[in-house]
Amino acid sequence: CHLHSSSTAMHASARPNLAAPPGPAASPRRRAHRPRTTPSTTIRAVAAESLTRVAPEQEWPPGDRLSFSSPPGIKRQLAPPGACPVVVCPGFGNNSTDYLAPFGDPNSSLAASLRARGFDVFVVDVERKDWAKILGGLLSVGFWTQKSTSDPAYTWYIERLDATVRRALAAHPGATQVDLVCHSAGGWLARAFIGGALNEVNWNSAARRLKGNAKEGDAVPPKHPTPHPSVRRIVTLGTPHLAPPPGANDATRGVLRWVNDAWPGAFYESAGVGYHCVTGRAVRGVAGADAKGTLPGYACGSYAQVCGDGGGVEGDAVVPNEFAVLEGATNLVIDGCFHSMSRVGTYDEPAKDAWYGSEEVVDLWLEYLV
Repeated sequence: CHLHSSSTAMHASARPNLAAPPGPAASPRRRAHRPRTTPSTTIRAVAAESLTRVAPEQEWPPGDRLSFSSPPGIKRQLAPPGACPVVVCPGFGNNSTDYLAPFGDPNSSLAASLRARGFDVFVVDVERKDWAKILGGLLSVGFWTQKSTSDPAYTWYIERLDATVRRALAAHPGATQVDLVCHSAGGWLARAFIGGALNEVNWNSAARRLKGNAKEGDAVPPKHPTPHPSVRRIVTLGTPHLAPPPGANDATRGVLRWVNDAWPGAFYESAGVGYHCVTGRAVRGVAGADAKGTLPGYACGSYAQVCGDGGGVEGDAVVPNEFAVLEGATNLVIDGCFHSMSRVGTYDEPAKDAWYGSEEVVDLWLEYLV
């Protein structure tokens, strides 16, 4: 994944125009997996002309780090009458509190910023320790063959997302749909939810009976049509949407590749689901011993985990820009926007930089919900 500043494929006019894949009509069952149409050995991205910017692209300064500057003329986005309730999907390693009251301050949260603009916000109930549940995938053949699906490792998360959607709609008797705002891994997990991942779970499998979490009868979540009829739009914030190339470490053990094979790009756009991807361009990765212990050095390592390479790669310090976008979606690049509300590499120290949920940033992407 060689995305160097002077020739970044994401911004180069020579990038071929990758047409959005046709999405299916609404159907009670998702269509069969189909292979990717781009070579797996090359970087997969959208055409440069399909990217949206709110300000001219900044030049990289010494230090390979950009600062956020609010573009002139940005209006405060207010929820329209009858706005859909918003369901926030936490990212990997995060908990619900990170979006409700990070570091004990409810006034500086993503939820507070959205509520101040008139949106009703519901956050999927996740504790940090819950992420250990993905180790349940160790008992599956797919884990060891790099061909995992979302079950069993991530079913718990998708179930909680389903429950939160139901809770949001129950609190709004007149509403029939929600909007999903998804941070980091919450974005590709939400795509699996929309596509019917829970429909495919064998709730009474031998493995589930062995672990004591089998379900039968009324305890089994009812199957739903696809795309999920309760979802109007999905906004992803720094989501690593694409699977790592061959030879790179895949921390999801094949789950992310499965999601992209099953529901590539803005898969359900033609069926009425809006897809909007937001990616921050904040740090350019720097490889080598001299970069060790620096932010560009950390970003280089993080980018390599996602796309197989990190030197010269641009992103939000955690996820490369090229891997945070989808073909057929509205793809927004925000210079100086970092990945998380916490300091890079931590969960318990607040960041000093702007992130996707910062008060000064949210209006740049909230237009997708109004």
